[in-house]
Amino acid sequence: MTFVRRIVSTLILSLFLLPTMTVHAEDLLKRGKRIAEKGTGSPGSVACMECHRLNGGGMPSIGSPRIAGQASAYIEHEILGVQKGTRYAPVMAGVVDNLSKKDIRSVALYYASVRSPKLPDVSPPDQPLVALGKHIAQKGLWKKNIPACVLCHGPDGRGIPPHFPYIEGQNKGYLLRQLVSFAFLKRKDDPQGLMRGIARRLSQRERKAVAEYFASLTPPAVAGRGR
Repeated sequence: MTFVRRIVSTLILSLFLLPTMTVHAEDLLKRGKRIAEKGTGSPGSVACMECHRLNGGGMPSIGSPRIAGQASAYIEHEILGVQKGTRYAPVMAGVVDNLSKKDIRSVALYYASVRSPKLPDVSPPDQPLVALGKHIAQKGLWKKNIPACVLCHGPDGRGIPPHFPYIEGQNKGYLLRQLVSFAFLKRKDDPQGLMRGIARRLSQRERKAVAEYFASLTPPAVAGRGR
């Protein structure tokens, strides 16, 4: 009976707490949208939409990533990484430096909740590179000790939340920049140096091919899910 009473008490308590939790989440989403649209209001604060757009589609022309529908835990982790210096992002560093943990949580929840169509990339897919990139993404290059990208990033690169982001449909400029950043040890937030080792063993042409392949795909609406 004690076990049953405990279950009943937990259910009753959750019914009382649910409205409060819902209101709190809504407040965070509103705060996140405000920061995305206007910044925090503090001197020098820059709105997230200046680079990522309000609906999170990013700006392929400058290699600013698409973050619409990305897992909130991943977005939050990466912003904190920029603040700590483990994620190499010199432009972002100045933007997020003064964000509080609540600001970061709010922005992460907001961008995880928004949707955006795929925006045109800077150039059409390079088909020979797409073919090479597809091979690397789906089968790896085992002679160079490079596993398939989809083993960590999921089918077609649609992500495995919260640790592995979707890269399906991400713009090619951003993807290539991150591979180069990992290869030359400027970005250091990968578990056990996994991405650094892989990116370093890829040739420059192979890095471009992986970027071309994933950029040629249609992004998922939500990390980890199909279109």
